[in-house]
Amino acid sequence: MSYSAADETITQVSTAIQAGNATEVTKYFNSMVDLTLPGYDDTYSKTQAGQILKDFFSQNPVKSFKITRQGASPDGSQYAIGSLESGKKVYRVYFIIKAVNGQNLIQQLQVQEN
Repeated sequence: MSYSAADETITQVSTAIQAGNATEVTKYFNSMVDLTLPGYDDTYSKTQAGQILKDFFSQNPVKSFKITRQGASPDGSQYAIGSLESGKKVYRVYFIIKAVNGQNLIQQLQVQEN
């Protein structure tokens, strides 16, 4: 997996998060996603996870989002950690991207209150 492709995916995902665009983020979900959001912590299908994220964004409109750290894991997956500011709270966002059949897809997404 080339780092530039994964970096590109991280950039596109963070742009979608910044826009509060769950539909765009969902495009990068694997068929099953480990999702942790306030009130949710499980493995969901791409569709379910997208719906949960959409609800989260509608309840927590995104004011700003920026990646604070990113890197690679020994298994070749890429991760990014960022800070999401909504009207009310600040959340720590963490996601892991892995190459699946030549596509960089989100395996895990965590959004937790700081």
